[in-house]
Amino acid sequence: MSTPALHIPELDTQRGLVRLPPLRNVPLTSRIAEIVDHPAFQRLRLVRQLGPTHLVYPGAVHTRFEHSLGVYDMAGRYLTALLRRESIRAHLSSDDIFVCLLGALLHDIGHYPFAHSLEAVHLHGQDTPRHEDLAGPIIRGHIPALAGDRSIASIISSEFQVDPEEVIAMISNKPTTHASPSRRFVATIISSGVDADKADYLERDSIHMGVSYGRNYDRARFLDSLCANSDGDRLAVTAKGKVSSEIFVFCRYTMFSEGYWHHTVRSVSAMVERALLDYRLRERPDSDVLTKRLLSSSDDELLAGLARESPEGSPTRELLGSITHGRRSLYKRVLTLSRVYEDVRSRSAYERIYLLDAANRELLTRTLAAVLARFAGASVSSSELIIDTPPRDKDRIETVEVVYQVDGRARSYPLEDISKVVQGIATDFVKVVKKIRVFVHPRIRALIDEKNRSDELREVLVDAILGFEPRADAQLELGV
Repeated sequence: MSTPALHIPELDTQRGLVRLPPLRNVPLTSRIAEIVDHPAFQRLRLVRQLGPTHLVYPGAVHTRFEHSLGVYDMAGRYLTALLRRESIRAHLSSDDIFVCLLGALLHDIGHYPFAHSLEAVHLHGQDTPRHEDLAGPIIRGHIPALAGDRSIASIISSEFQVDPEEVIAMISNKPTTHASPSRRFVATIISSGVDADKADYLERDSIHMGVSYGRNYDRARFLDSLCANSDGDRLAVTAKGKVSSEIFVFCRYTMFSEGYWHHTVRSVSAMVERALLDYRLRERPDSDVLTKRLLSSSDDELLAGLARESPEGSPTRELLGSITHGRRSLYKRVLTLSRVYEDVRSRSAYERIYLLDAANRELLTRTLAAVLARFAGASVSSSELIIDTPPRDKDRIETVEVVYQVDGRARSYPLEDISKVVQGIATDFVKVVKKIRVFVHPRIRALIDEKNRSDELREVLVDAILGFEPRADAQLELGV
């Protein structure tokens, strides 16, 4: 729906439609369709939204292409709701709106297969580029294989009369870094505690995974409550949106608890991450060559290729061989740790692992493999035991501001300060959901089950973790 002050064809819901699950009709203008049809955007059809999760939830084969269209649609819904407020309409320019919509559409343009797993493999001086940082080169047309007949930047410049560098900044930079309040505000539509990205992936991932957790908040009331915070530079909700925002935050919590960080999902993700680490350490691929490969491969092509090129008996070959070419043999849990345990030893073991750097975590892996070999009475290679630690960048719930009218003036309050529900979710997320798990090859798990000594093994592993002494000079190298 166009607004009285601004003519934004992309917000006209009566235009040509692309249909997406769940019963979503995404309006596309011809100039947006030109970007969608660009080879760089079409490449996203090759990249699964949830990586290897389909090995646990069979329906989770949806792609970054579908999600990107969904985020674009959701950003349009956010803007349509917000522009009904005169105070917001008066302060947003057409450039602000176009940069927001294009940023939403292109926010994942740099994504590649298993990006989060590869980005977690930190090798000094050899880190895989962040997918956000690849957005600029791709949009500018600097990657020949994805350049097309004309760059996406040229489409943005000619069709929207917007500087493409502003769109790139919307994707690559944090909202707080933008100079103007209005640009900071629209940036939080894409990246904040209740942004359009989360609103789409929570619902979309729920649909494809076959669960209900991510789609139970009152979307109509939530959208109707969207506003700017009291400073005018951040997305917020009015008091009427407090409960729907609480449920939104809870939906995300349950999706991590029961979906994204479900123990079997974490098992297969840890297997992929360990295989990629072994490949990176052994082959030391040139960063540009690796980036080119990542941007031209589908998930299946990448894993099958890496397995095929790796030596017989290598962790990469063994691990990926268990989840490619129609095989599904996933590692099993032998130890779970979290901060919620009342047992001091278990909590101490959690903190000991959580604080380790990658090199010392690899040393601990080898230590635990040796302990497990003695316990099981069988050989256990270091690649047959994986320590899975949750990402450290998710130690807190992102703030959502709630705006109340106090003495005739708007005042913003962080949702976690006025909601016992969100306070509990934040605490529970760190203490309960962020588990550390030790996974082992199913052959090893079967030996343990035969001995019926799982409880005893837990104590043996905890003892080994508490007795482990990190080394200041540890290096993350193959064969350490």
